[in-house]
Amino acid sequence: MTGLQHTKAGHRRIMRRFSAALAAVLWTAGSLTACGSSSSRNDANGVSIRQPEGPTVSIGVASDQPGLGVWHNGGYSGFDVDVARYVAKALGYADKQIVFKPVTPRSRVSMLESAQVDMVVSSFGITERHESAVTMTGPYLIVRQDLLVRAADAGDITGIKDMNGRKACVVAGSDVTDAVRSQAPKASIEERDDYGQCLTSLLIGDVDAVAAGDAILTGLATVKGNGYVQVVGAPFGEERYGIAVKHGNTQLADSIGDILSDMIDDGTWRQAVRGMRRQIGYTVDSKLNPPDPAASSDTASSDPEQGDE
Repeated sequence: MTGLQHTKAGHRRIMRRFSAALAAVLWTAGSLTACGSSSSRNDANGVSIRQPEGPTVSIGVASDQPGLGVWHNGGYSGFDVDVARYVAKALGYADKQIVFKPVTPRSRVSMLESAQVDMVVSSFGITERHESAVTMTGPYLIVRQDLLVRAADAGDITGIKDMNGRKACVVAGSDVTDAVRSQAPKASIEERDDYGQCLTSLLIGDVDAVAAGDAILTGLATVKGNGYVQVVGAPFGEERYGIAVKHGNTQLADSIGDILSDMIDDGTWRQAVRGMRRQIGYTVDSKLNPPDPAASSDTASSDPEQGDE
């Protein structure tokens, strides 16, 4: 890109950010939950919990995906949660104004449509099917689809083709189903409500493999597998994780897209990636990530996890 082209591109980006930021402000004022004063509720032990004051933003995240989104010790953590928190703060919300709500691949679209959440950051693949129901921006992470199998069966199942005549567990509503059907047409697909159920089905022998993005599978194997399961390591597709907002809210989506670019540019994305690696041992694919190299050209390197600590 020439200096003049770079200047024009930068100007367009600034103008788009200005208009998108204005849209985000208007959306914040008109769409989000507002509380005029503080309130409190009691938890299961009868302890009073102070609720956030003022406007809040509700974000749908996973609760059963170690390393990406998981509920543990009274809070949510993981790479997706880090991304969600960064976006919310860039939109003007403090930690106490961010409300995380659990979503599943089956429930996330309906929760957006019914305004139970304002956005979803939950290993949500950017696909034509999804973009007909919600408006998406990103990606903020690109993963490869893979299989999780019992360690004892690792020699027999070495790739997706070996699933022909075998049972694969998928979470209802996830994006991997079509890939399994197209590449292993004789595989039997078993749907479960969440990844914990898929893992249990694998461990007790009801299915032969769990199919999902490799980040999800690595988290399951590391945190819950107890050495009895392992990721095959023979990818058969890719998933581009993006952030979803209510269908038609393109200006907000543009604003979030620019915020994601900032997260890559300022090094926060790499910090979150390193955190995921420490938690579950997952290393992002440097051939696919950072997911928007053009937006992070000033700081990107051949290793997506390199950068300032």
